[in-house]
Amino acid sequence: MRKLYILLFIFLYANTYAQSHYAVELIDKEADRVTHFVNNPSEMLTQRAIDRRQRLGKPYNATDVPIDKNLIQQCKNTGATILSHSKWLNTIFVDATTDQITEIKNLSFVKKTKPLEKMNSGKKIPDTEFAKTFSKRMTQYGQSDVFIKQIKVDFLHNKNYDGNGIQIAVLDAGFPGVNTIDTFKELRDRNGILGTYNFVTDNENVYRDNGHGTMVLSTMAVNKPNTYIGTAPKADYWLFTTEDNAAETPREEFFWIEAIEFADSVGVDVLNSSLGYQDFDDDFISYTYNDMDGETSFISRAASIGGQKGILVVISAGNEGDMSDETKHFIWSPADAKSIITVGAVNSSNTVAGFSSYGPTADGRIKPDVCSMGEGVPLYDKNGNLSHSNGTSFSSPITAGSVACLRQAFPTASVSAIIDALHQSADNYDTPDDRTGYGIANFEEAYNILKNQLS
Repeated sequence: MRKLYILLFIFLYANTYAQSHYAVELIDKEADRVTHFVNNPSEMLTQRAIDRRQRLGKPYNATDVPIDKNLIQQCKNTGATILSHSKWLNTIFVDATTDQITEIKNLSFVKKTKPLEKMNSGKKIPDTEFAKTFSKRMTQYGQSDVFIKQIKVDFLHNKNYDGNGIQIAVLDAGFPGVNTIDTFKELRDRNGILGTYNFVTDNENVYRDNGHGTMVLSTMAVNKPNTYIGTAPKADYWLFTTEDNAAETPREEFFWIEAIEFADSVGVDVLNSSLGYQDFDDDFISYTYNDMDGETSFISRAASIGGQKGILVVISAGNEGDMSDETKHFIWSPADAKSIITVGAVNSSNTVAGFSSYGPTADGRIKPDVCSMGEGVPLYDKNGNLSHSNGTSFSSPITAGSVACLRQAFPTASVSAIIDALHQSADNYDTPDDRTGYGIANFEEAYNILKNQLS
């Protein structure tokens, strides 16, 4: 009996004092507070962000208004740890014990709470695969010629639409070498990196950790004539680390949401993210395919809001297409979000890559939207070495840089108009499918479509 009592005590103690992750959704923001910020947008957005909203006719609303710091403090006063918070989702993410979350639930401004943990196993997103050789193509574009001309972004470059004046945010796992290697010297010399932030370690050092972001950035930002030119060689970049390489947990969604909200506040035009989430590590609730409806996962909801606010959000479709378990080979969030561009992968022969994740979304929308080269992509690694790599991680930034050039050409075009033009330009527009969506993008055709519409 004494042993049973001790075990029961331990069980009750563990459940009372063990901390878990929760999403704390708040009631609607106070009307007076919303009115104040909407009438004083400079208190929540930079002038560039305000200009972008006005240019695209995007009004301010309650989602733009920061969460009252007093409400965050009241949650913190329970003893819970504040992990993050999202003004767009009006949600505070906390690490709390059972007693603490009960106290939070009873706060007058709390609408509901949602636990984010359970006791099931998960898995991590497959690592990027590398190839060893690359061809010896030498044109103005050098090694990048193969993906530049496949989607005809060279047409935009020849019209002097090379990303100049456009800001691109890159959300990734780290950018080691970008601050030192010769590959990015031109970008550094022209002060093309506007700012950095590591949301995982809460500092500005993004030049560490996983080199995935370095490879992603190279496909857009490198400008080495006759050797390699990215799709947006004259754009300006914000570099954000949101991926925690040590674990796969919902916290990464929170970091990502913080980053896109910041990107919006400074007036970013285009955002690229080559990250995806469905399965989390042990203890955390994973998403299922049925959740891939653009409205369930936190990260997808935020991505959709970003598109609605005028950011051209470009997301990789994922690398699960060749998984034997067909319940797992679909796109992962935020690739299911609405008002965004989801990008699948093809090879240099225009054949869909086996690893490129399948659509559609759970609610039946066509995904991916378009495809670009993602198999055997020439790029630079963190040591400045030129190699080839596979993944929708690279078809996404190739497309994002090209979209930046399109935005430069049509600064007043709506997000939906640009997405529609990409769909119509693609080679599978009349018969879209679940592998390539509307097909391989054609930026010359997209330009002509928008020109006809806006002239």
